Amino acid sequence: MTSAPNRSPLRMRPLTTLLSSVALAALLAPACSGSVDGDASGLTGGTSANAGALNSNAARGGSSALGVGGNAGSANAGRGGSSVLVVPETGGGGADEGGASGGGGEAGSELIGPDDACALSTDTVAAVPSILELVVDTSGSMDWPPGWEPVTPNDSKPPGATKWEITREALATAVAALDADVVLGANFFPNTTDDDDDLGICLRNEAALPIAPLGPATSSEREAFRTALDGVVPNGGTPTEGGYRFGLEELEGAKLAGNRFLLLITDGTPTCTLDCECNDGNVPVDSRPLLADAKAALAGGVHTFVIGSPGSENTRDVLSALARQGGTAKDDCSDTGPVYCHFDMTTEPDLATGLERALADVAASLRTCEYPVPEPPGERMPDPDRVNVLFTPSGGKTRTIARDTSSACRDGWQYTADEQSIVLCGDACAAAKSDVGASVQVVLGCKTVTHEVR
Repeated sequence: MTSAPNRSPLRMRPLTTLLSSVALAALLAPACSGSVDGDASGLTGGTSANAGALNSNAARGGSSALGVGGNAGSANAGRGGSSVLVVPETGGGGADEGGASGGGGEAGSELIGPDDACALSTDTVAAVPSILELVVDTSGSMDWPPGWEPVTPNDSKPPGATKWEITREALATAVAALDADVVLGANFFPNTTDDDDDLGICLRNEAALPIAPLGPATSSEREAFRTALDGVVPNGGTPTEGGYRFGLEELEGAKLAGNRFLLLITDGTPTCTLDCECNDGNVPVDSRPLLADAKAALAGGVHTFVIGSPGSENTRDVLSALARQGGTAKDDCSDTGPVYCHFDMTTEPDLATGLERALADVAASLRTCEYPVPEPPGERMPDPDRVNVLFTPSGGKTRTIARDTSSACRDGWQYTADEQSIVLCGDACAAAKSDVGASVQVVLGCKTVTHEVR
């Protein structure tokens, strides 16, 4: 939020170069919960769109599978090994040629099992992971308590927790609750010191936490994140676009399969351009390049969440447009309010509570109901009409989830556009999302059980 004198140029890679190697396609998926649709011009092509999360890439035996039609669900569903059973196809048995379609019946009305004669293989599959890059504003104004700013340079800061202290603890709590398979990275901007200010340097891009899987509760990655948080000293202006682009570069450089997200947290107006031309007096720079960056990132498969902390009152329209262009707009939102498209903390009576709620919403959107389709055994070619999905709840009975053949997946499962992954939707997704101990299996070889939700 705070501004600084004009700075020396900061060289950044062109965004077209940055995004050209991003191998993920943006997608909106049939899902279980709230919509995160992007600007119409930023999302094109695809199958159905419903409530929920943002899925684009399937991890599948070392190969990337990009699809259209993701879903919100549980990153915990479907733990376990693979190739638990391989049975030669002998013909007959099960629900193969004899009418495996459930017609208009309930999902799960036909049961396909791993012991059926038509079954070639049964694999327990894990949900596609998510990759999240945190881009966090640590400018000088983050060292102020919420709702306060100095009138003169000599004004003393009042007692109470600062915006950064509140944000630091909220982030620590939120990340501690993330699943082990979430891949996390972080960078803080402007990441400068008083000496940098004197030298005319407005931004030092540096990965505070290189992107890597979080792992278990006591992992080194989680410890490194807490250490990075504790080492922050707020300072400098607000070169938002420079910090945002560096976050995109970090996501690009992560050669891992998964759905990609960026979370921007800021308390104020972007006051510095990519060339470190900074405005005094909290005067904003042109926001159009930043919005174009978010739109291009979405087209490349990266969804952008935005949290606007107290101090961002005068730039809520820009932050709202950024979330909208980034594909995470709330339902029925407007860039002019009163319901903005981003997470607006400026009217929250308690910043800590508001941040906790917003970060929980972001974490929920990281969960996925997208699962890779395993390779068939031997030299067989994949047959998309001979794939079935089994769901086993914790301590419960295995049931077949039927493929929903309607245009908009409402219950059951559908393929992603390239048929490399399956996506649960409706009650099936909700069940996988809510049951940490549940498992999802994919059976190859038997005629697909289908139904159509009307």
